[in-house]
Amino acid sequence: MANPFESFGTLFIVLPIVVYLFGSYVLYRIGSKFGIGSFWHYLIPFYNMVLMCKCGDVSAWNVLGLMVFPINIYSTINIWGSIAERLGKSYWLYGITTLIFGIPVLILAFDSSRPAGGEIFVREPVAGEPFPPEATVQYEEPKSDEAAGPVEATPMTKNENADFIEEEPVPVVTDVKQKKYRTKRSFFESIKESGMFSSFIIKQVDELVGIDIGTTSIKICSLKNSKGVFSIQNIVKKTYEQELISDGHIVDIDFLAQELQAIFKENNIKSKNVACALSSYSVISKKITVPFMDDDALENMIGVEVENAIPFPMKDIYYSYYVIGVDPEKQNMMNVKIVAVKREIVDAYIATFNMAGLTLQILDVDMFGISNVVEQLYAPKEYSVLIVDIGASVTNIAILNGENIEFTREILMGGKYLTTQIQRSIKVKYKEAEEKKVAADADVTYLFEDFIFNISSEINKTVRFYLATKPKENIGKIYVTGGSSLLPGIKEKIVDETGIPVEVVDPFLLVEAGAQTGLYGELKEVMAVPVYLSTRVTDLMG
Repeated sequence: MANPFESFGTLFIVLPIVVYLFGSYVLYRIGSKFGIGSFWHYLIPFYNMVLMCKCGDVSAWNVLGLMVFPINIYSTINIWGSIAERLGKSYWLYGITTLIFGIPVLILAFDSSRPAGGEIFVREPVAGEPFPPEATVQYEEPKSDEAAGPVEATPMTKNENADFIEEEPVPVVTDVKQKKYRTKRSFFESIKESGMFSSFIIKQVDELVGIDIGTTSIKICSLKNSKGVFSIQNIVKKTYEQELISDGHIVDIDFLAQELQAIFKENNIKSKNVACALSSYSVISKKITVPFMDDDALENMIGVEVENAIPFPMKDIYYSYYVIGVDPEKQNMMNVKIVAVKREIVDAYIATFNMAGLTLQILDVDMFGISNVVEQLYAPKEYSVLIVDIGASVTNIAILNGENIEFTREILMGGKYLTTQIQRSIKVKYKEAEEKKVAADADVTYLFEDFIFNISSEINKTVRFYLATKPKENIGKIYVTGGSSLLPGIKEKIVDETGIPVEVVDPFLLVEAGAQTGLYGELKEVMAVPVYLSTRVTDLMG
């Protein structure tokens, strides 16, 4: 007769192993939302909780705290509450219920929540503009006919912020009458803003690393902020043969995360708080005009408008909105800007920075940042100005009228096109072709002519089109930036075509009255976005 205790003995051995494997899988599910660790990592005792601390962006010392009563009460709440908060849930609810029941851990693992990526939001450009396909913050109606010609955009008010949220948009700006559209905040968010417990729960952000990820390059700037005066701590530019960004999407998250980690380590960049910018190419925006109404009514209306205006399913986008102000032609109406970006684009940025061990605090839009730099440094008031960012794949154009971006256009041509032409013409590898282009090698400069002509001709067409539609306006200056604006002869050709003076945007004038411009002058054409993003640390302080 079989001994029943033998089967129970086997069960007592197998069951704990199954339970441990399931628990490790639960932790792995949570970690995978942040792009942290593999399943095998979560099988390692203690180390798996270190990874949970990383997911919650809290100190790994909390793992030791779990072993000591009563510190384990605080550590449990802090770890699981912080993870829940980064997934858009209540810190206290999940922290305390996990301490008591443990069941909320399963919810965190198996629901559809994704990390909110810190306080991710877009600083609107000095004004409004149109947007191209698949998008987020440029000013054009839902993507279409990008290359067909200039698209008139709705004016926007400078320095407005839009917070990306998942389901319910959160207004964070004011209209002309200074009516406040306030964000809904949880209890814990209110505690954070009041400064309570800030010494041991909330890390103050006093340094922000600006990162501009281009088609084939990474540009990084870290500024030190001393009472509102900035000085440069790190400036880094690294180029690649392969594409990092294609059509606004990150091509290889793992590779990009590894590169960011290596750059931070090689350059001894201490701060892990970063700000990045989406490509203007990946943004959709639409302006609507509605009667004045209270916050709740506006929220309800926006939900309907988003479904009608954005050409993607609601589940596939992050969206937000903000009030521009009173409609100039209808004083009883207000203009509202809806901004949307595909969820997969934002999630990829969040996952990349999480994998690199960095905390994404701000997600901006490149052309908005450049427009703000121009407005802050040059404050053009007497006339409109045209801003041109000649990048690797796309040339972005915006017309700035005071504090409003009145008009934008994209030209689907950039420096990479010229490099490819050089590569094909003289039969060399891409890297060598890029070096010859940058050095303006005499063997290839003849190929510059067609590229420069095409760019300057399109800029001139944009100017003429805008002035034809707004005969009372005057464009008094053209500001250029972007790596391809370094090509010899391109600025002179733009002047010849348009008859308008051209000036290079110098973002280093934001730093100690430009005292350090001389040290980094050769990089000013490519550093406008990361320098501006680093100055936005002031948005996260106080």
